[in-house]
Amino acid sequence: MRLCYEPDYTKADVAIRTHLAAGALLEVSEDGANDIGFCLALCAKLRKATPNCHIMLMCPEGQTEAVHRAIEAKRRGEIDDFVFYDVSLDYLAASLQSL
Repeated sequence: MRLCYEPDYTKADVAIRTHLAAGALLEVSEDGANDIGFCLALCAKLRKATPNCHIMLMCPEGQTEAVHRAIEAKRRGEIDDFVFYDVSLDYLAASLQSL
């Protein structure tokens, strides 16, 4: 598996296209600008701009609203999957490979 890192979420679509990414992992911040609302809006934009890229969110397990919204987003097909912050590295790698 090849990974690339783009810390500036406003450049996510460019990074996906540049690296021909099959999947993207977006971290929902516990506090700050990249909250669940921001990340879900970004996922909607990425779905339109890069429809062949699978999207996974990494959510803080202690934020009930973020968890519920991630579950609903997966049910609606807005994201392909989500994991929690405390997921093991092996599980995260397997989840990313399964996308």
